[in-house]
Amino acid sequence: MASEKRKKSLFTWMLILGCFAARNTQADYHIHDFHFTAIGTRSSLLSLIVISSVDNVQLCYYSKQNHQVVMKKPWMYQALGAKEIEQKQKKLISLEKSFIWAFKNLIKNETNIEKNHTLQVFVDCTMDQDIQVSNHFQFALDGEDFCQMDEQLGHWVAMKPEAQRFKPLWDNAFWNRLVKHYIQEDCVDSMKKILQYSSMRENVPPQVTVFRHDAPDGRVTLFCRATGFYPRSIVLHWERDGTLGVWGQESSSGTLPNADATFYLQVTLELPPGDPGTGYTCVVEHSELETPAMFPAPGKPSMDRPWATVLSIMAVTILVLSCAGAFITWKKRKTGMSSHLEGPLPSPPEIPLQ
Repeated sequence: MASEKRKKSLFTWMLILGCFAARNTQADYHIHDFHFTAIGTRSSLLSLIVISSVDNVQLCYYSKQNHQVVMKKPWMYQALGAKEIEQKQKKLISLEKSFIWAFKNLIKNETNIEKNHTLQVFVDCTMDQDIQVSNHFQFALDGEDFCQMDEQLGHWVAMKPEAQRFKPLWDNAFWNRLVKHYIQEDCVDSMKKILQYSSMRENVPPQVTVFRHDAPDGRVTLFCRATGFYPRSIVLHWERDGTLGVWGQESSSGTLPNADATFYLQVTLELPPGDPGTGYTCVVEHSELETPAMFPAPGKPSMDRPWATVLSIMAVTILVLSCAGAFITWKKRKTGMSSHLEGPLPSPPEIPLQ
């Protein structure tokens, strides 16, 4: 029994230390990713769409339909510059030939030459402060993993048997230099420029709302929502009576982008049965806050029966309307009688003379 308590206590402290570690490492961690989606046959490329995002915020895309790089955020033109954007556009136009070659060779045994296939390429690079920590390069054909670059081993891994015949190409020194050059120039270097420019933008502190939900069975769920903040890095955690700990089942929405290029995050705490939800505080840490901000969770709502209040309001409303109606009716009758009395006297009846 004592051993189980020690294990539980150790697990709790590991979670707490993990939370502090995340708070220290999250602030300067960024990811830049590209999604290439091509649709084609053995003889033609029908569609190619490329989407680029930084920290889950879509920044630009390219479409074969108009052969143009479109910036989703106007400030991206200043971040990269017209010359670099033009160079990227030329690269993507020439990349269409590579996808045509890929379809021709990947599905060379396809008997129906007009059948459509989908080829996807996923590329990303991650940075911690100014240090590149990882990158990924992966291919998928018709929704199934085809091959990927093993970053640790430094070579490509076939995910399907039919991908084995391409290993000589992937392990070629020229191909690997090309991949490394792409990751460094188009992924890492571009992300540095974007992050450097975004750091010049106006920073905004979070707007925080804390609320609760009391279920019919008595369970309490607390919600802490931060929105409208920039930059992206933020930490939200729960404390009870000023103490950090594991108080229930926690979940997070993840940091998501808003339409105005600010960010949103919600953390939820489901308390165990019997916990009334008192003494809890949502603590928010953001670069635009001088000190961690604390937002107490509201207490249990009043047990007054709302229908009694509603009925009282309805009764007063009906009484007022009834009085108003009676007054209007009385006024109309009075006005009608006054008009009749104040009108011209009727002419006397004519009496025939005898």
